[in-house]
Parts: sequence; C-alpha cells; structure tokens
Amino acid sequence: MKHIFVPAVAVLLFAAPHAAAFEPSENYKKREVQGFTVLVHPEVEKHADEAKVAFEELESQLKKLCAVVPEKPLAALKKVKFWVEWQTKKNGAAEFHVSKGWLKDNGYNPEKAGGVEINNLKNFVDWSRRAQPWMVLHELAHAYHFLTLGDSYDPLESAYKQAIERKLYESVDYISGGKKKAYATTNRAEYFAELSEAYFGKNDFAPYTRSELEKYDPVGFELMKKAWGTPTK
Repeated sequence: MKHIFVPAVAVLLFAAPHAAAFEPSENYKKREVQGFTVLVHPEVEKHADEAKVAFEELESQLKKLCAVVPEKPLAALKKVKFWVEWQTKKNGAAEFHVSKGWLKDNGYNPEKAGGVEINNLKNFVDWSRRAQPWMVLHELAHAYHFLTLGDSYDPLESAYKQAIERKLYESVDYISGGKKKAYATTNRAEYFAELSEAYFGKNDFAPYTRSELEKYDPVGFELMKKAWGTPTK
C-alpha cells in the first residue's frame, strides 16, 4: 500500500505476521456490483452505516472505470473477485493478492488469490475520497498485469527501465502539495498500476492525467495503449 494512503500488491517480497484463523469462504455474503462479484465478510454487516458508505464508494469507482476501460480488458477485470473485510489491516485499505502460497503461509484464506481485498473499510473510503479516487482501478490493474498480461510483460519491463534510468519519477508533484518520490518507482507492478490510474482517471502523483502522462512519459503512455487499448471516453 502507498503508505500515505496507498494500495499495494501482496507479494512474496514482503513478510507479514500470521493472522488469526480466517473466515471460511462460504460464510461471506455474495453481492454483485457493476458486474463484479463482491464477497462480504459477516463482520461488515455489523457496521451498517460504514458499510453503506463503503459500498457507495466501491460502486462509484467501478461505474467510472466501466465507462472508460475498453471491452476486452474490462471483461478480464470482471473475473476478479472482491473480498470486503471490516479491518484485517490497521494501516491498509485495498490490495491485490498474487500468491495462493503466500496467503496460506501467512494465515490468510488462500481462496483470495487472484482477488482484490478491501482490508480496511474505513480507510478505503477515507483514502479514496482524500487523494485516491481511482484506488479500485489501481488494484484491478495489478490483477490485469499478473493474470492477463503476465508478470514479465516485455513492454512493461522496458518502459519501467527507461523511467527509472531517466529518473522521471524521483521527485514529482503530489496532489496535496509539495514534491515526493512517486510510488511508481517502487517496482514495475506499481509503475503499471500508477500509470493506469493516470491513463483512465486521475492519479495522486504527477503526471495526474492521460494528457499529462503522454507529455511527461511518452514511453509509459505507449505501454498503456498497448496493454489496455484506447479508453472509451
């Protein structure tokens, strides 16, 4: 997760503490939101007011991305399940789970592999509305990268390499003011997800939008076109 409010990919590179026994998948309530399958932990229903706001936020973000992501990649995204938790991570918000083995080894439900987990309902709403209105797309971009394009997608490798070599994202404007090292520098997965936010909507690090991305990082912009196709609006 971007620690100033930021999502992350659950990968083997990071250690995590063992969690308590997880809730069985069959105990989750299944919902459909904008064509996406959403599985809701029983604890969430005990917080009706917060849950209502969170589902409004989730639906709003999914509606926005459904309006701009081309048909073929959108169909791939709709295969990704959402798992909604009340709070499994105090400093979390949302994350894409890459590895079933990582989940199993760290005490989490391995069935979440290949899915997006909203792991802290309050933070999801707060961070989305404060600085990351395309947080959901960020996590789905991770899913598209790993499940559709493949981890070692050549155009991504080369685009990320040139961005790092040129130090494009070492110090950029941040949405709330000042300069920061962009989250896109973290690794190629975050580079892809961050640029996807700018390509389809608005990122919290500059370049913020599609037109800004095209001017600032034309190689990254071409990566987006190749990977996703042309936005529908």
